[in-house]
Amino acid sequence: MHNPLESAILELVLGAELEVHNPRTLDAWLSRHRVSEEDSRAIREQGLEGLLVYRRLVRSRLRETMELAIERTINHLGPVFDEYFDRFLAERGPRTHYLRDVTGEFLDFCEPLWKADERVADYSIWLGRHEELQVEMAAMEVSADVGEAGPLELDLPLRFIAAARVVRYPYAVHELPISPGDREAPAARPTALLAYRDSKHHVHNLELTTLAASILERLLHGRITLRQAAVEACGENGIALSEAVLTGLASVLSDLAQRGVLLGAAHSR
Repeated sequence: MHNPLESAILELVLGAELEVHNPRTLDAWLSRHRVSEEDSRAIREQGLEGLLVYRRLVRSRLRETMELAIERTINHLGPVFDEYFDRFLAERGPRTHYLRDVTGEFLDFCEPLWKADERVADYSIWLGRHEELQVEMAAMEVSADVGEAGPLELDLPLRFIAAARVVRYPYAVHELPISPGDREAPAARPTALLAYRDSKHHVHNLELTTLAASILERLLHGRITLRQAAVEACGENGIALSEAVLTGLASVLSDLAQRGVLLGAAHSR
């Protein structure tokens, strides 16, 4: 909970720009936050120039962070982004201590609003999530692999690198041109991707079949055996577990091992 002076400064920095040189506006702002007479007097005597500089610095830093993280999304939104950036700061504001997490908070705030805004293309939130994911994956801590990994067996769980995640989008946003100046709309095609970071810290996105995505989701999220993951995923997708399915799965896992994503089987304890 903020004290009155902190609350007032928070509004000054994140809220709508105040007419600070208008005595009535200044009085209303101080009164609204119940700032003490002593603090109010100090603010009037010293002026707000320093705080206004702080406002510009904070807002500029937050915007630069988002521009680096979701550059293409911002380009697709055009001037609408500025409106939602201001709304995010005024109505919610960052709650994280880490700049890298602000973009995710911004997208969480915007998602329900964008769905109701005809000016915002349906794919915008998914493009934003995809771009933000790349930053998140790149920033993940490097964890040392522990324990021994053995050859693949159906009745053992598998071990993967930590920087790997299966995501699903209703649009093929990963196919959009890298150039931020391009505003081409993505294909409206359900898409499953394995996002992972290689040993050189480059983030990659491997498109998966629906079945492969279902299996990998299970393998990545718990100590479930390869057999269990395949059986559950086949049931979920209405597919019979057959030799052809197992052959295709073996090919996918072999590819992931070559990419350094799959480390091998985890020995049971």
